[in-house]
Amino acid sequence: MNKLVANFVALMLLVVTSITHAQTFVVGVEDIDYYPLYAYKEGNYQGVAKEVMDKFASSKGYTFKYKPFPVIRLTKYFVEGQVDLKFPDNEVWAGDAKKGLNVAYSNPVIDYTDGVMVLPASAGKGIGALKKLGLVRGFTPWDYLSLIKTGSVKSKETSSLDALIQQTLHGRVDGAYFNVSVAKYHLAQNLKKPDGLVFDDGLPHTSSSYKLSSHKHPKIIEEFSQFLIDEAGWISEVNKKYGL
Repeated sequence: MNKLVANFVALMLLVVTSITHAQTFVVGVEDIDYYPLYAYKEGNYQGVAKEVMDKFASSKGYTFKYKPFPVIRLTKYFVEGQVDLKFPDNEVWAGDAKKGLNVAYSNPVIDYTDGVMVLPASAGKGIGALKKLGLVRGFTPWDYLSLIKTGSVKSKETSSLDALIQQTLHGRVDGAYFNVSVAKYHLAQNLKKPDGLVFDDGLPHTSSSYKLSSHKHPKIIEEFSQFLIDEAGWISEVNKKYGL
C-alpha cells in the first residue's frame, strides 16, 4: 500500500511539474534600450511591451521569461527554436533567415516610425540638406542605404541614443535616424529639451509595427491577438502612462 501511495505521489508530482513547465515560455527580446517601448536594463525587461505581455500571460495562467540577445543572435536562436516567442518581430524582417518556417505573427503591439530628428530650423529643407546622418551603432537606416552607398549621405555612428541626440543638437550631424517616439521621450524626459529636435516627416521614413511571433506556439499568438483587441482601451492607457 505504501509503495502504491508513493508511486501515486511521484506520478502527481511529475504531472504538476510537466504542467508548470508547459505554462512557462521563454520570450526572446532585443538587448537594446528602446525605452519606453521596451528595454532590457539592469537585468530586467521594462517598458510598454513588457507590461502588455505580462498582463496577457497572467490572464492565461502563463509565465513569460524574457531573455535578451543582440538582434542578429536573437533571430538565429528564434529560428533554431531556442526561444518560444520573439519580440519584437515583423513579417518583413529577416525573411531569408526565416525561410521555410511557418511563423505566426500577432496583431500589432506597438506602432512605430523610424525617421530623422533634426533641429527645428532645419526641418523641411529636404534631402539635399541632409549631408551627414547620425546613427546608433548597429542600427540599420533602411531608408538611406542607397544614398549612403552612393555617397550622397554620409553616416556617422555613435555608441548611444544620448550621444546621437547630443551630436545633432550641436550640429555635428544634420539629423539623427532613430525610432521617433523613443527619441522624443529621451529629449523630453531625460534631457528636458522636448523641442530641441523635431521629426522631419518630409524626409524618408518607415512606419510599421512591432509584433509578437512564434513558430512553436501559434495558439499563443492567436490568443495574444485576441487579447490586444479585447484590451485595446487598457493598452491605450498604458501608452499614455509612458508618455506616448
